[in-house]
Amino acid sequence: MKQNSPFSLHLLGVVSLCTIATAETALAAPPTACATVSASAEEDTPKGLIYHDLSVRAPSGTTSLHVKKLVFTGQASSPEATQDLAQAASLLLVSAMTGHHNAACTQWLMEQGRLVTSSLQSGGHYDLTWNNATVEQGAAHVNATMAHYQIQGAATPRTSAATLSMSGLSFHNVLNQQLMPSAAHAAFSLPTSELPTLMSAIGGRSTAAPAVHATISSFEASEGTVRLQGHGQATLTGDVAATSASGHLEISNLEELIEKARAAHQMKLAAGLVLGRLVSHRAGEQNTWDTTWEGGVLTVNGFPLPIK
Repeated sequence: MKQNSPFSLHLLGVVSLCTIATAETALAAPPTACATVSASAEEDTPKGLIYHDLSVRAPSGTTSLHVKKLVFTGQASSPEATQDLAQAASLLLVSAMTGHHNAACTQWLMEQGRLVTSSLQSGGHYDLTWNNATVEQGAAHVNATMAHYQIQGAATPRTSAATLSMSGLSFHNVLNQQLMPSAAHAAFSLPTSELPTLMSAIGGRSTAAPAVHATISSFEASEGTVRLQGHGQATLTGDVAATSASGHLEISNLEELIEKARAAHQMKLAAGLVLGRLVSHRAGEQNTWDTTWEGGVLTVNGFPLPIK
């Protein structure tokens, strides 16, 4: 049976560097009530810390992340702090993609976020690459050949710039999986001081944190010849239902997306896309809109679309 709660991409927010290599070992953090993390080996290399066969599992056993290789670089005060930050980043990846929140993670992620904020405000940066990653939630699976996240402290301590790219995406037992992208990329900036609460919200209590306002300079998602791109602003809370956004969107080959929705028997979505086509501005193969997303409702050029 397909999951009714689809996997969704939020922002993430972390990472770090360093340690030693050993055979199968249980790592030190996060708290066991939050998640269990293990790896078959670790390497400290000139390119950064490498984890082999990394696993992150929720206590329920229904949500997990498996990564063939994780490579990251960044700043931390000690090997132990580095290890914690790396695990926090992977925990945020699985939480962001599944919408899974665990209150036992809240305080620990807040602490990791404070360390990241301090580093970024001093001009630090973090870089992670997850290779051959699989996210599972019950019977639903998402595979990514590569996920790459970077965040850089700005010249002033107020704002950090980040990018998130995912390629080789595939889905199994996920609602509307025929309509999901195979690749996505986003570049955005957000207030550095708000990172701890965002991290805590994504992995912990999703509705407890204040809103974080991000500026999205570019966003792109593609599947075959269908390509969606845009820019704008988003208010992030760690909870998809409480997240809002506005901006400019353009899509190439909208007709193909409408046919995909019909083939997937998503007639309400197909009807919404047809209405969206009617109120869009057309330029060659592209349809463009000014859009808002709030309360689960997508409005394009002032018209709400029945996509749910």
